[in-house]
Amino acid sequence: MDAKSARIIKTAVKVAIAVLAYAYIAYKVATSPDIGELPSYFANISTTRGIILTIILLLMPINWLLETWKWRNLIRSEQNIGFGRCLKAVMSGVTVGTITPNRVGEFAGRVLFVEKGNRTKASYLTIFGDTAQFCTTLIFGIIGLIAIGSMHNESVPTGILIAIGASCTIVAIIVYMKFDKIVTALSNTKFAQKHLAKYIPQCDISNKQKLTTILMSMLRYVVFSIQFFLCLKFFGIDIAPSNAFVAISSTYICTYLIPSIAAAELGIRTSFAIFFTGIFTTQETAITLASLLLYLINVGMPIIIGGILLISNKTKNDNE
Repeated sequence: MDAKSARIIKTAVKVAIAVLAYAYIAYKVATSPDIGELPSYFANISTTRGIILTIILLLMPINWLLETWKWRNLIRSEQNIGFGRCLKAVMSGVTVGTITPNRVGEFAGRVLFVEKGNRTKASYLTIFGDTAQFCTTLIFGIIGLIAIGSMHNESVPTGILIAIGASCTIVAIIVYMKFDKIVTALSNTKFAQKHLAKYIPQCDISNKQKLTTILMSMLRYVVFSIQFFLCLKFFGIDIAPSNAFVAISSTYICTYLIPSIAAAELGIRTSFAIFFTGIFTTQETAITLASLLLYLINVGMPIIIGGILLISNKTKNDNE
């Protein structure tokens, strides 16, 4: 295949991905439960609610800038890549991830912005970054679930819940800190040597990188948790911050652990939000709209931006 034909095919694939992602966002908005109630909440917005909405919007770029910083901190050990290009990669990853189960395609969208010879290692490091975010979600989620369990499940002693939660947390931390060592050990098995050797790069991740990555993941978690809390407040849900943390952290971990395709992800998250937040309030319509608003701001907007960046992206390897 000549270079011109290859470029045309690559562009066509990128356009198809962007169109599918945009169509998905439009579909989710059109079919979201209680979408007809949304305009009434934006009519005659008070000063307080206007400030809340502004803060939610301002926290969106902070959320993705933290993710970009985290990813760049890992990737630049293999390639000197600018922050701006990393941001484009992260946004494009959101778009590609939209059309894949559990957003596993996010790393594919990102590594397109990395030089071809570094893409295998970049994929490995991206997965490590996602592992840090999962560990963060797991630890905070365990705290939330233990709190709910202790409040509403008298048949299981709180001490047992704490012991189980602590055990899971310790295992998660060990796996995270030994991630590269575990991957190396697995890559040395006969099966991996025979079938997967070329797909498993040898990368040593320093303890400093691991610490920075988990701290960035925690900061991101705090940011989008605050956004969720503010979305609940925007739609008039009166809930204490401590109760909101319990409900939000429980919602995130349960959503994360349920395998899903993109078309079902928002519905699953909304269902868990109604279940856990519903412990503290009966305003199901407001919970549904809060989940939708957060999704449109934190995912919908990056999908639109990422689609444009994905299509316009060119690398040194485009002619290969």
